[in-house]
Amino acid sequence: MKVYTYNDYLINLLKGKECILAYDTAADFLGLTNDGDSPEAKIFVLAEQKIECTKQFLIPSLESKEYIKKDDLLCTTVNQTIIDLLEKDGEEQVIVESLSNYYFENGESFSGLNIPKHLKEKFKKYSVWAVEYYDE
Repeated sequence: MKVYTYNDYLINLLKGKECILAYDTAADFLGLTNDGDSPEAKIFVLAEQKIECTKQFLIPSLESKEYIKKDDLLCTTVNQTIIDLLEKDGEEQVIVESLSNYYFENGESFSGLNIPKHLKEKFKKYSVWAVEYYDE
C-alpha cells in the first residue's frame, strides 16, 4: 500500500504547469522542513494561471531563479529557497528548521550556501538559532 504524501499532492496538482515551487512549499518539497503540508502551494509563475490551492508570485523569467527538476516539477534549489525565505521574511519556524536540517545534513556546516551580502545579518541571526534547534 502506497502512502500518499504531500509531495505526491504537489506533483498531482502542478505536473505539466509552467511554474517553480517557491518559499515554504519548496522547502517542504526538498525535505528541509519536518512536516510540510500547507493547504496552499506557493509557486513562481510567468503569468497568473488558474490552478486551485496555489498562491502565485510573478517573476520575469524562469531563469531569474535557480531551480532544479525533481519528480517532474521545477523547484527552487536549496540555496535559492533559503535566500527567498530570508528575503521575503518567511515564517521563522520554516527558516530555522530549513537551516537546521541543512546544517546537520551537511556535516554541521553552512559552507555550501551562497548567501548574498544584503542577507548576511539575517542569515547570521537565524543560523545561530538553527545550530541550537535540535538541542532544545
